[in-house]
Formats: sequence, structure tokens, C-alpha cells
Amino acid sequence: MSSSGAVLPAPPAYVEVDTNIPSAFEKLSLSNSPSDPSPETCLAHLKLLFAIQGMKEDVGYMDGLWGLWDSRAGPLDQSVQGVEDKMQDQQLQILSQLREKRWALFVSRAVERYRAWWRLLGGRPLREDDMMARNSTAYVEFPGSAGSEGIEWREEMLPPLDVLMVWHTHMLNPRAFLEDCMLAGLRGFWSTGMPWRLINAAITTSFAYTVTPACKTSWTALTGLAWSNVDDPQTITLPCPRCTTNLQIPWTTCSNPPGYPFDGIPDLTGTGYGDGNLQHHCDSCQTTINKPLLCVAKFTNDVNCLLNPAINRPMPGTLLDLRNGKPPLSPSASSWGASPPATFPNRLLKKRNDNPKMQVTGLIVSGVQPTMNDVREKVEKMVRRNGSGAGSGVYVRKMMARYWDNHSPFALDLCSAIMRQGVFVEKMHKIDWLHSPAARATMERLVAKYHRFFDVMAKYPHSVAVPTLDVDLAWHTHQLSPGAYYRYSVAKTDKFIDHDDKIDEDALGAHFAWTSKAYQDMYGEVYSECTCWYCEAVRTAVINPIGRLLGISTQEQGNYLLPFPFVSLTWANPPGDFLVAENFHASGQARLHPPDKSAHISSHNAVKTAPDLTIAKPRREVVERRIAERHRRRIDEAYEKARKRAELKGRTIPPKGEYYTHWGFPYAYYGPYISPVWYTPGCMMRIPPARWPVVKRGRAGLVRPGRVEGPLRQGDVVVRGRGEEWMEAAVAAVVEAVGVVEAREVEVVAVAAEAAVASL
Repeated sequence: MSSSGAVLPAPPAYVEVDTNIPSAFEKLSLSNSPSDPSPETCLAHLKLLFAIQGMKEDVGYMDGLWGLWDSRAGPLDQSVQGVEDKMQDQQLQILSQLREKRWALFVSRAVERYRAWWRLLGGRPLREDDMMARNSTAYVEFPGSAGSEGIEWREEMLPPLDVLMVWHTHMLNPRAFLEDCMLAGLRGFWSTGMPWRLINAAITTSFAYTVTPACKTSWTALTGLAWSNVDDPQTITLPCPRCTTNLQIPWTTCSNPPGYPFDGIPDLTGTGYGDGNLQHHCDSCQTTINKPLLCVAKFTNDVNCLLNPAINRPMPGTLLDLRNGKPPLSPSASSWGASPPATFPNRLLKKRNDNPKMQVTGLIVSGVQPTMNDVREKVEKMVRRNGSGAGSGVYVRKMMARYWDNHSPFALDLCSAIMRQGVFVEKMHKIDWLHSPAARATMERLVAKYHRFFDVMAKYPHSVAVPTLDVDLAWHTHQLSPGAYYRYSVAKTDKFIDHDDKIDEDALGAHFAWTSKAYQDMYGEVYSECTCWYCEAVRTAVINPIGRLLGISTQEQGNYLLPFPFVSLTWANPPGDFLVAENFHASGQARLHPPDKSAHISSHNAVKTAPDLTIAKPRREVVERRIAERHRRRIDEAYEKARKRAELKGRTIPPKGEYYTHWGFPYAYYGPYISPVWYTPGCMMRIPPARWPVVKRGRAGLVRPGRVEGPLRQGDVVVRGRGEEWMEAAVAAVVEAVGVVEAREVEVVAVAAEAAVASL
């Protein structure tokens, strides 16, 4: 590990090579046991990512797969060559959508195959009794013991590559994966993680995933599924949530016969199980099966498992402490003196006076078509009747979050998570460290930088640190040994640090600017060793007086508060800041990092924030637009300063316009912090989760549930309080008031940032 004062060695130059160079990963020293990240495991991880990317391209470009024929796009105009012309080519755009649709269906099928494998992994499901027992290996001691029993992996135990991809994504959501493993009782599966020696041996130097016939036979015998995803049936068997009749539902209704002619822009929404708008009629009970109904069915099934004494399984979302991500101690071993707040939803749903079994599970057997909004209303009534202890209400929201737009048995929608993760996979493929002669040296450097990144998070526990792509590779690799990652994270920060799978793209940019400044202050080196326009702008932002850049008054400059829920950080702006950025160019390091091959901000988790439906739409759009425009305006100003400074030094900075291709169709986007994920309309329907109202009140009546009341002046206090729920209230107020948040230990303060909010 690199110490705080050590200087990382100069990064190796990226050298273009045309031939395959397998020497870097031909003789890797690997084991199947969990470990902290090393150059060897990072290289093995890159091989896996290359294999996944190859599988994705094979599927997307497989003409006719599941009846999706390229002919539906019509004949391509071969005379169209320029990027701008291609962006206007309708046929090329339709082809891109058809390819994305094939991949989306493949991913949906892969998640169901992973689900089948998961059910057969064994383990004793968690019981609520286990959560009350001191030193329970099923709960409190589940994640942390280094000597816990693991799995002895053998080659014939390996799953197909598509299932491996889903497992990979599942583990890259650490707290969700821990919760799911605890509920299923899969301690050995959790402890061992990815068997790198076997995975590395199964992937050839051309990145083909190859296993023995015995391995394929073992998979089919265990699961009843084909080794290849595309060889499984075109329908899925699903019991009707209302009458339990087994239904045969097609995966997609978008299929057409071979040679189907072009007849305009195709509708790829579909009503099959893998489509965006599932609609299937049950002839036995006349119910329409759709995804909202399946979410309700998942919730009612979990409630029944909680209330059944023979099962007694706690509800999802009630296992881990929100503050530190660890399972809370039992009442007898903790300072609570009673059950911890995390378990409040379980106790609420077991209240006899509410008869939750009839109230909640009765929704399924009623004549209506229930949604999770109906469930929420009933749960809210229970909370109002029974009250909640200090800090307990947030766990009700956490429990409910497991069901919004997620009918799988897992803590998150893995289909969407895989699509987001695909952005990172594509960038690793494009940077192509594997084919660099300096691959091993690059891995050594990024592992050391990853440890530094964790030191930043440890020093600023209330802030959100954003990794660069090189740091993220080491971070992801660590998460693929969940037990080892848990122990490392808790030892360094006393928290099980999650890897946030979804961050608003504009917030991500602001968090990245903060991380760049914090890293530079701690180590005296630039954070993002990249020369793209965005990274140059961020470096300029952190070396200029931060108050002048962001319009903060002189009095506020000493303790600048970012426009998102960050911890306050002193921006002293020492003269050395300027020298660090200039030395990056003067030393020649910058020339080793071309914009298209460098590790800048890792943006695969960038998403558009779901709109707050409690705010009237016109006003909400004004708020969201103002937040985004303000951040982009600051980056534009920083870019202009960076460009002028570079001209004075005889350098040039790349233009802001960047083009990327998505299944052969080019598109432009503003910067690397904006996620290039496309959800082809109807392929992967995204339904924003409903927001729970904020129930805390702020000083002087300025805040009511979910709202800011009355005109605000710059500097007005909106929320002041202590504890987890106050932070939630502050964040909600900030979104409404376009304000800033400061968190000093447990005290939370939100103040209005500008008087203009009164006119919203």
C-alpha cells in the first residue's frame, strides 16, 4: 500500500500496438481464495470484462435473434460517411435500437438464469430469531470473520458467461449483495467471491470463455437450463400471482418472420416478460399480469414469509445499519437496550392490531389491479397508527425501496444494473490496458492509487468521493472478493462502504471536482491523469479561488459548502495547487495520457435523477433545470480559463464536442461525467420510484413535508437538526430550495443558496 507521503511512480506511456500481447496475463499468480486487489487479480478482471464485451457484441449483432431482423431497418445508404450525416440516418438509428433490444432481452434472460442458479446454491435462510442472537454467524458475524467457511471451487462448478456477468454485477453493489446473501444464508458464497484462478484459466488470450464438456453437462443437470442463453425456451413459466396457475409467457412479442420488410420506425416496446410493458392475461382468474402486479406479489410473499413462524424471514432492507452498512448488534449486546431501528419494519408488520396479513396480502386476492402505491398507503397508515421510534422511519423507506420497479428476489433490479455497468465495461475495452506492454506496471499504480482513494474517504466520511476509471477497476476487483472487501473497508473507515450504483449525472460532476481537490491536497498530485477537456476544466477549477468560480462571497470562501450533501471542506487554495497542475504538463506526464485512452471520471453510475413527484411539474422542472444549468455553467467557465491558460503555455485542449458510437450509431454528449447509457424506448422501461414525504419540520416553519414554505433569502436556515432523518429532510429541502448542505458530525444544516428560489 502507498503511504500518505509517498509519491506514485510516473505512469507508463500508452503505446498503440496492433498485435495481441498476452504476456501480461499469461502467467498470473492467482488463487480461488478471496484477496485484496493485486495487479494479477486486476488483470484477470480485465480479461473477464473483455469476454463480457465480446459476448455483448456477438449478441447485439446476431441478425434474426429472437425474430429481430436487421431488415426491419430498411436498406442502409452506403453513401453516408460523415459523423454528422450518420446522426441523421434513420436506418442506422433503427439498427442501433434493434441491436440494443437483442442485448436487453439477453440480459433479462441471463438474470432469470442467475436466479435459477442462486436458488440451488444451498444455505439456510435467515430467520428473525438469528437477528436477536448474540454472535450469530447467520447475522452479526456473517460478513466479518476471516476464517468463515468458503466454497472449494472446481472447474465443473463454473456457470455460463452470461450468468457470471450477472453475478459480477450483483457483487458490484456490495450492501445489496451482502443483504441478499444473508437472507439466503449463503455465507460460503459471500466469503469466497470470484474464483479468479478458474476464471482466468477459462478465458483464452482471444477472450473466449471456454470450459470442459463436463462443466456444461454439470450446469444442465443442476439447473435444467441450456449452457447457452439463446438455446433456452422462448417462453418462461410463471405462476399467476392471484390464482397460482402456471402460465407460459413469451419473452418478447416483438418478433417477426425472416425478411420482414421496413415499414417505418418499429415499435420495440413489446408485452412479453423481457419487454418493457409486460401484459399477459390469465384465463383462469381473468387477471392481467404486469410488472407492477409482480412487485406487489413479491412484497406480499415476503410479508407472508415474515409472519409464518416456520419461516420467520425478516423483510429485505431491515438487515443493515444505514449509517455504517453493518448488521446491528443484538439488543443484549448493544447500547440500544431494545431492538435496533433497522428492524422496525419487521415489528410494524407483525402488529396484531393492524392485521397486516389481511391488509397487505389481501391486495392480491382483491378484484383490483394493485400497485406498490397501494401498498405504500397501507404501510403509511400502519406507521401513523403505531408511531415509529427515533431513526426508524427511514428503514420503512429503505424496505419499500426494495420493491419499486423490482419484482426480482434480489435487493436491486439487476437488469438495469447490468446496463449501467456496461458503460464501465466498454470504457475498459476502449482504453485497452491489456494490450499495453506496461499493463502490469499500470495495474501496480492503480492499486496504489485505490488505497489512496480509500484514505480520502476515511478522512472525509460524510462526503461522496468519485473514482477515476483506474481507481474504479481496483475498487471493483476488491468488491469481487466480498469478504475481503468488507474487512478492509470496516478496518479503514469503520463502515462497509457501498459503491453507489446510481448518482445524478450533474451531482456526479460536482462530487468529482471535490474529490480532485481533496486528493490533490492530500498527496500533492493531480487526481485525474487525463488531458480531455473536462479533466482540464476540473483541474483549473480546483486551482482557482473556489469562491470566484462558484459565486461564493469572500466571507464564505474559507469554508465552502458544495451544492450537494457534502461535508464542509476548507479550501485554503495554497500556491502549490497551481504548481501541481502545471507540473503535470511540464513534466511530460500529460503527453502520456491522450484523452481517448486515459482514466478520467468513472461515470457508469451516472443517471438522470428520478423527478420528485411531490412537487408540481412546472416548478419541479425549473428546479431541476436550474441545478443542472448552474453546474454546467461553472464547468464551462472553468474550461474557458483552462483553454486560455493552455494557450499561454503553448498547449491546446481538446474541444468539448465528443462523439461515441452506440451499436454503430454515433451520438454526441457534453462530457465524460454524463452517462452514455441508452435505454431504447420500451426495451428496458424505467419507472421512477415514488418519493416518501419528509416528515421532519425545520426552524421557523420554513419546511413542511417535502416542501419549502414561503420566500427564502440567501443564507436563510431551512433545516437544522441532528440525526439520520434530519439529513434526509435537509437533502429534500436542498433539492427544493436549490441550497447547500453542511454536515458537521451529526449536526445537519441546510441554508438557502440564492434569493431566486422565491420566484420558483
